[in-house]
This record gives sequence, structure tokens and C-alpha cells, in this order.
Amino acid sequence: MPNPLLACAAGALAALVSACAAPQQGTWTAHRDPRGFSLRLPRGWTVAPDAKSGRIDVTGPRAERLVIWPVFVPGPLDAHSAVPVLARLAASSGIDVPWGPPRPAGSAGVRMAGRGAGRAATAAFAWVPSPKGSAGFFYAAAAPEAAYRDSQEAFAAILASFRLAGAAASAPAPAAVQYTRWTDPRESAFSLEVPAGWTATGGLFRFAPVDTRGAWQAASPDGRIRITGGDADLPTFTEPNQMLAMTGFREGAWYSPGYGVRMLVRRFTPAAAFVQEYIASRVAQGAAALAFADRRDRTADAAGLNALYARFQAYGASLHLTAGDAAFTCQRNGEPMAGYYFAGVLRTQTAGMQGGLWHVDHLFGFLAPQAQAGQAHAILEHMLASIQVNPQWAAMQSKVTAESSRIVSQTHNEISNIISSTYWNRQATMDELSRRRSNVTLGVVDVIDPATGRQIKVENSANYYWVDNQGAIVGTNTYTRPDIDFREMIELP
Repeated sequence: MPNPLLACAAGALAALVSACAAPQQGTWTAHRDPRGFSLRLPRGWTVAPDAKSGRIDVTGPRAERLVIWPVFVPGPLDAHSAVPVLARLAASSGIDVPWGPPRPAGSAGVRMAGRGAGRAATAAFAWVPSPKGSAGFFYAAAAPEAAYRDSQEAFAAILASFRLAGAAASAPAPAAVQYTRWTDPRESAFSLEVPAGWTATGGLFRFAPVDTRGAWQAASPDGRIRITGGDADLPTFTEPNQMLAMTGFREGAWYSPGYGVRMLVRRFTPAAAFVQEYIASRVAQGAAALAFADRRDRTADAAGLNALYARFQAYGASLHLTAGDAAFTCQRNGEPMAGYYFAGVLRTQTAGMQGGLWHVDHLFGFLAPQAQAGQAHAILEHMLASIQVNPQWAAMQSKVTAESSRIVSQTHNEISNIISSTYWNRQATMDELSRRRSNVTLGVVDVIDPATGRQIKVENSANYYWVDNQGAIVGTNTYTRPDIDFREMIELP
């Protein structure tokens, strides 16, 4: 749930909010941006995101300026090392005023005030640690001195309304999903669990005795969520080489080695690049405002899969899997959509032969309305973990195919584990960041009464906080118990 203090914010970025004032009905408008965020604006205000830097600039009709800037800093931060980060971001924010000295704002925030050339300003930076660095938000507000006090309420309310698309805190938890098992209707080669009431299509497509492609799609009853696995239209690719060129098969040509198999001559494309291309050309085809929120090479995470594929060395082939994924947003029929796709591209090389063959061995993902992206992501994970290969079907194939079926059963579990740590599931970190950002803005800290477990926000004016049995809270700068009836409260980071 959104923080109620943040939702009622009516003070400035540099001062503790002392009153609550919600925007008047009809005077504010909602802005949903395809780049993956939303906020509310007073009528007459405008928002201008900068796609290159990620900075969001909001301007008002009286030269008011609000900057919201999500950033990532390699390595850990503390109140001392965050000061130059705040200063550097303030200098790049476009708000040109002399800034005063920064001061701590809680355990994970710093802020400072500025004044000059007839303008007043406030800037702050809050962060949360992650295994690879510190994710944070910089924000600054400025206005002519004569209008600054009147603008404080608008600044605070705009910040209170700011949401990243897909954040778990911005949408109610989905109801529990019931599943039913769906079996490939073409050859009964595999089965998987799909949500009850959804429409599932696809199966095993056989283009030649040794060219089989599994593909499936599940759609919600209203058709707005689509989850897919595989793509029967993607053939095996053969890399261009001198021998093919001499016989007239250059890139873009179809080549058949026999047995009814047709391959497309194409240079090898690693998975991280392929998945972006696939999203743009297939998944989001016809959609507007496509923007990638997260793109990563996941080959290092696929080490377990490559260990499985090493078994094929016994058959004289060297196989290596590259992996990549991408989270994205777009608009379809005017509705903000969000999606995610994972691709695993398997490259096969044989000793003594030029070039190699490659195909998209794993391709899974979804496209859903932004508010339902988290639910779609969870359903995708469940479906992947539930895939089973029919051993009777596998027995009809060669020994290599039988070995492949056992590997497929294991690799889908591996892929499900990889996907579980991706973009849409990392929104819990954004929720924690929002809490810390709120505390920096309001000048408060969260403390817990260890006797009752009650969490309370108190003004950030002391180093230690104490509570008695009547609920009275006292802050001290030294570790000194105010009275025998007081017990120490635990301060959250």
C-alpha cells in the first residue's frame, strides 16, 4: 500500500510536513508515461522525460521546476560518500543556484538548500543498497522566492504521486490463480499448467523428421495478457561461410542440407541482442512508444544450463548457450502495456566444419497491461516450472532426442529460477526506496517498539528514541535512558 504520510504530503522537500492537503478534484491531471512511470500534475504544469539520462523534468506556469532522477551508483554509499553524489547531480540538474552545505536526512539520505538570483531551491538524494551498488533517487525543487512557499504543497503532492510502473505497492495483490494441465494437441510431446479459464494454443510443429519446434501461447479470458513459449516460425540458422558463398548461399538465403530440413543463412546473434530484436519485430509489432526498461546479458546466469549441454560433447558437438532478457513498456490501443522476454540461443559447432548452426532454444515471455505485469510474471514462472516432456514421445526419437528431453525438463526449472530475479520482481526494492525517499522528504525516521512490534514515524531530530508504557516517545542524542519506565526503540535503516 502507498505510504499514507507520503500521500498526504503538504510540506516542502526541506521541511517536515505539518499539514495534509490533497489536490482538489478537477484541478489535477494524471500522467502515465510509456517510459514506465506515472504521476499527477496541477493543471497547467508539464512533464518532460529525458530518455538519455532518465531524468524527469516537471515545470509549472510560474517558473516552478521539479526534477526527479533515478540513478545507480556502483559500490556502497553512506552519509559521507553520498554528499559528492548529491552535489554532482544538483550541478547537472539545470537548477542553477548556490547550494548550501549538505546534511544527513536519516540513515540513507542527504539533502541541502539553495538560494540565489531570486530563486529558492531544495535538493535531496535517498538510496538503498543492492549487491552491485546503490540504487537511489535524486530530486530537486526550485521556484522564484516569491512563489516558493506557495509551490511547496504542489512539489510535495507531485512527489507523493510519483510511481514506477509495475511496482507492487501501486497495485492490489492479485487473487490466487488456479491451474489446469494442458497437453500438446498435435503429438502429445509435452504438457504444462495454464491458469484455469485461459485459452491455450500451440503444440509440437514438425517441419521434417528431425526438425521439430515446440511453441505455445496462453491468453487470459479478456485477451489482454498473453504469455508465450517458443516460436514455430523461427528456423534453425546456419552461419555464412566460404563454402556456402561459393555455392550461392549468402546471408538471407535458404539452404537445405537434406532430409527436408531448411535453414536460413544468417550470422550468429547472441541472445541479448536477439531478444530485443524479437520484441521489437514480433511481440510489440504495431504497438506505440516501445521503450526498454531493462536489458541484460544473462549468459553468466546460464552456467548451469551450459553444464547440462556439455553432455552433448559425447556426440562430437560443441554446444554453448547465450542468454539474454529484456523488460519493456509500450502502448497498445491506447493502453499502457508492460512485458518481459527471455531468450536462450544455442550455438552448435562441429570439429572440421566451417561456421556453425544456431537456433533459439528457449524463448519465453509475456505482454500485459502495466498494472498486471507482476501477476503475468508470476504466472510465467509457474508455467515454465510445470513443463513436462512425454517420455513415450521422447522414446520415439533418437537417443540424442531422448537425452534432449531430460535436459529440457531440467532447463525449464533453471530458466524459471533465472527469470524469478528479473526486472518486474525487483520492484520490491523500489518500494523500500520509496519509503526511504518519503522519510528524507518529510525529515522523519521509522522506529519499532520491540515490546509491541508497532512501527512509528518520528521526527529525525535525535540519535536514540525511547518509549514508555503510556506510549510517550522521547529522543536523546546520547545513549541515556530518560527514566526507568522507558525502553529503547529500534530504528529502521
